Amino acid sequence: MGGTRQRTALLGLAIALVLADSSVVTLALPDVLARYDVEIPTVAWVLTSYNLVLALAAVPAAYAARRRPVPAFAAGAVVFAGASLVCALAPSFAVLVAGRCVQALGGAFVVCAALDLLFGVVGSEARAAVAWAAAGVLGAALGPAAGGVLTQLAGWESIFVAQIPLALLPLAALVGLQVARAPTPAGRPHAAANLALLLVSGALAAALFLLVILLVNGWRLEPAAAGLAVTAMPAAAIASGRLAGRIDGLVLRAATGTVLIGGGLAALGLLPRAGVAWTLPPQLLVGAGLGLTLTALTQRALQGRSPQAVHGGWTIASRHAGVVLGLLLLTPVFTAALDRNQDEALAAGTAAVLDAQVPPLDKLRLAQDVLAEVDRAEGQVPDVGAAFADRLEGVDADAYRALRDELVEQLDRAATNAFSSSF
Repeated sequence: MGGTRQRTALLGLAIALVLADSSVVTLALPDVLARYDVEIPTVAWVLTSYNLVLALAAVPAAYAARRRPVPAFAAGAVVFAGASLVCALAPSFAVLVAGRCVQALGGAFVVCAALDLLFGVVGSEARAAVAWAAAGVLGAALGPAAGGVLTQLAGWESIFVAQIPLALLPLAALVGLQVARAPTPAGRPHAAANLALLLVSGALAAALFLLVILLVNGWRLEPAAAGLAVTAMPAAAIASGRLAGRIDGLVLRAATGTVLIGGGLAALGLLPRAGVAWTLPPQLLVGAGLGLTLTALTQRALQGRSPQAVHGGWTIASRHAGVVLGLLLLTPVFTAALDRNQDEALAAGTAAVLDAQVPPLDKLRLAQDVLAEVDRAEGQVPDVGAAFADRLEGVDADAYRALRDELVEQLDRAATNAFSSSF
């Protein structure tokens, strides 16, 4: 296959696909939970296992790929596609997690070999690093939105079915591609840049993972609606990436992006009430910061270091170790806060039921129906509206409707407050 742009686009697709997979199933977790009937902390391993294996495998894969990047990329793409099929057809949760681990292993070879392949296509290490970093940022930012839309339209299994042809298509870029590199010893990784990548990625876990969980599990949005809601972040990342060249110096660019990410996360932590519109300005700040920071830090980590594939492996390892660290640290924080705020909401809801202008003899039955919905939710935010389904007719309909709305508002406020400390 000829054409620099076509090859670059196909290799960029492969990079984006691998890094999108770190978050693509976030909006599918409730459906995965229902499918396999596992505990809520257990289902998080669909995310954690992928990021953990990618972090551990990236550097060894980079060393293996630096001498023969074409075979390494091809093998990684085939393994990734095969593991995607296993995930789509997984008969048990254990098989799904195993498939995710194998996906990550194949993905490590793809994303690390792609850096050397881009050099062979564009003929410049600097340009290859820019294209490689930009594709990775785009994939990471688009992952939750793409996963949410696919989950809503065709079920969570469709996420993995769609990945099979997307993983194999970039193999066309390898036809006739020659990458000749003189073997050179790998120098030390850029410790400061990689540490910064780890910390920023850990912080971004709040935006890329917890925000979509808040939208679906907390505010009860459908996955497709939540997926569309979080497209503000990748849109801002793309826009800021195009403007990044106007900020002189990689350090200044990374610092500017970090301030934007911090400001966006602080704004998410101070949401005045539930509502997608309130999340849009913070998302724009986080997305703009993501587009500046991750590309700048990645280029900084690769700048002047050879072989680039090895140092690219270190950046991938740092980023996904940060994601794992963020998930492990933030999940218990928001889980404990959710339990605490839900208990407070239920206490306030009980008082609201007792004070409501509904028939006194029905108050006890209504309270029992609401508690039944809470038990049925199994730790998630309950749909208390179901308890009012048969009560919205007749002379007391307005009183029941007002009480229902008050209870829903209490739960929305509890969910919003529960995620505040994590943001």
